[in-house]
Amino acid sequence: MIFKNRRQVFKVLVLGAGALMTMGNQKCEQKPVRNLKKIVEVSSLTSSPILLPDGKVFDFEVVAHQQLTSVLMDSKEFAFRYQAPLVAPPKKDVVVADGDEGFFNFTKADGLAMKAFSKTVSAAAKEADSSSDAWCMVNLPQARIGGSVNSFEIVGGGGVTIGFNPAGAYSTGGLTSLGLNVQWAQLDLSMRALRPLTSKVMAAANITSKQTKTKVNFALNFGTISAGPSAYYETPLAKVTKTALTKAVDSLSKQLQAEEWSTRVLANQDGHLVVVGGVDVGLEVGDELLVYNEEYFWDGEPCSSNYLGGGAAAGEAVAKIQIDWVGDEVSRGKVIADNYENAVIGAKVKLFKYHDPDFSPEEPGVQPVNLGSEGSSGQSSSVVAENSSKPFRR
Repeated sequence: MIFKNRRQVFKVLVLGAGALMTMGNQKCEQKPVRNLKKIVEVSSLTSSPILLPDGKVFDFEVVAHQQLTSVLMDSKEFAFRYQAPLVAPPKKDVVVADGDEGFFNFTKADGLAMKAFSKTVSAAAKEADSSSDAWCMVNLPQARIGGSVNSFEIVGGGGVTIGFNPAGAYSTGGLTSLGLNVQWAQLDLSMRALRPLTSKVMAAANITSKQTKTKVNFALNFGTISAGPSAYYETPLAKVTKTALTKAVDSLSKQLQAEEWSTRVLANQDGHLVVVGGVDVGLEVGDELLVYNEEYFWDGEPCSSNYLGGGAAAGEAVAKIQIDWVGDEVSRGKVIADNYENAVIGAKVKLFKYHDPDFSPEEPGVQPVNLGSEGSSGQSSSVVAENSSKPFRR
């Protein structure tokens, strides 16, 4: 292209800069991609103890298990759960009008929400070989995380080592009870994610000593560390352990990205479904979910015997819901489409789509008040709710 004069060149440059600025602004305005967290539980993390002088023993398994819990709670991919949301199996046509704590484990806020929702819980009829009875599925995480610490070696001056390896704990012969000048530490760890019903391996990771070898250079007081885990957390050794656990959890989360996110129906009534998972998993108002009544096969009593398998066809969703209330660990969705089959307690719930970027939640349901007008008592008029069916209305 040949420009005839400077003004034309200037115009092209201005338009080009404007286009680049617009593209840049559009990129800035785009929200990051959301990923719902998978609910997981800790099965077990085994470890050998560490022998200390004078016959004392430090229970490293307790420390490792506690730190794994902490790492999972901080994870961006997993929602760690330590309490089952359903305490007891629901009985047929039991009305949970008061958020009966005999059935549910909730945060205080979610307990209040369940009281407001006034849900009915019902168990499906049981069949001999297969059943849609799914109440026991409510308590299942998507994966159980566990594994073992294979070795934890603490090396001091002169090559003195305490800790353990696959062959067992290192001898403390020749060490005094005063302490050890630690130069470096390393940990070898194996972890895996298991399917909760079949215990089949979904993902596995091995973090080697080479990946965790860390210079620490500090004086380890045996007397202090033998007092308990709290003293251990004040040492650099705790960081070495957390580094290994974080690497393992990150590896599992990457392997599980291909695993479809899902949750379960907790209660069903009046055109709404309550599902397990709220702020903790990243659900937001406006998200749409699909609900499936699956068929399960057992070698005996449903939910009380060996699970053989089950599922539902992709085109057999019984309902589509749109989330209209998000709590700490539970959410409620309004049924916006169904096939006239009621969703059972424990029905599987999958993500259909996240809400649109321009989605606007419902108005709060209040009317403006005129602060200048006074009633007979000299006070302003009360705020009036437009929708009395909102949760927590009295």
